[in-house]
Parts: sequence; C-alpha cells; structure tokens
Amino acid sequence: MRNCLLLIAVLCLPVVAAAQDPVKVDAKHYKVLMDNDQVRVLKIHYGPHEKSVMHEHPDSVAVFLNTSDAKFNFPDGTSTPTTAKAGEARFTPAGKHLPENVGGKPFDVVLVELKGKTASAAAVSLDPVKVDPEHHAVVVENDRVRVLRIKFAAHDKTKQHDHPNGVAVFLTSGQSNITTPDGKTRKGGGQAGGAMWVTAERHVVENPSAKAAEVILVELK
Repeated sequence: MRNCLLLIAVLCLPVVAAAQDPVKVDAKHYKVLMDNDQVRVLKIHYGPHEKSVMHEHPDSVAVFLNTSDAKFNFPDGTSTPTTAKAGEARFTPAGKHLPENVGGKPFDVVLVELKGKTASAAAVSLDPVKVDPEHHAVVVENDRVRVLRIKFAAHDKTKQHDHPNGVAVFLTSGQSNITTPDGKTRKGGGQAGGAMWVTAERHVVENPSAKAAEVILVELK
C-alpha cells in the first residue's frame, strides 16, 4: 500500500509542476505571443476587478500597455498592491503569485519570460545608448537584460548601431525602414501592444511616418 502511494505521488509531481504555468491554469488572462529557446512572450489582459489563480513565472520583463492598479497575492498569505503607468517596463524576479486587478479599468501587459542566457552574446561595438542617445535610453539593466526605450519623432532616423538578440514591444503602431550595412532595406514595425523577436544585427532605423513612434526593446545578455 505504501509503495502504491509513493508511486501515485511520483506520478503526480509533473502534473503539479505543469499546473503552475499561467497559460495552462489561466488561459483566459494569458496568451502566448511567441516562444523560442530564449524567451516566451505572453500577452496578459485583465478586465476590471478580475483575478487569476496561483501560478509562477521565471525571471521576466513586464511592459505595461496602460495604467493599472493591481494586487499580487503570494503563497504565504501576504499581498502587495502595485500601480504601473502606461509604457512602463519592469524586471520581475521569478516567483509565484496570484494577480488581481483592483481597478475599474482593464489592464494589459506584455511579459517577456526569460529562459536562460543566450548561447553566445553578440558583440555590440556600436552601443546605441552611446552613439545615438537621442533615440535610445536605458530603463532597466541587470545581469539578465538591458531594456531600452526607443523614441522616434515623425520622419526621424537613428545613427548606425548594434543590438544583441531581443524582443521589441510596440507601444505605438507603425512601420519602420531598417537598413543594414550591406545597403539592404526591409520593413519593420508592428501594432501597438504587439511584440516581435529581433535577431542581433547592426542597422539604421527610420520612422517614415508623420506620427511619433515608441518601442521598448528587451536586449538579452
């Protein structure tokens, strides 16, 4: 009988671990935008006064798409209220929680979950923060990521610079022209609230629109 119980306990362990994944236990609020060997990117949406169930995330970067008032409940019974502004980016350490929207308006977040360090970090000799600070500013930096806020005025253009692998989160909708050192130009950009995987490269980025544009770029270390 004892061996039978032990076998049942062992067989149940993977199910318990899997049950912590918010996409599986709370698909109403969590959707996968992309998933590769370095990141999983989630789109999170809570209606007014909606709450989740207990789940966990690895180290992540949260990009808030609108102003939100939330409360995070933890397994030990404690809770922490938090307010975030639209366009804000934060590093969130790995852990378990039960989020709750305590405000009267919906809130939306793009969450970049980190799977591990890149196999080989790309060399960045033309650091955009140094060569083009007019458009690039650091908002978060630690040993896992560097998060940049990139702003373009109408018909604006950057200087040539480098980025490692990362995830771009679009705060505004629009297109861009991306030119690499070989002279080739391609279209970029996306819809507000969307995200895109960006591969390490050197380039110049131009905003061809008559409207300003803003992007959060999560660079992986």
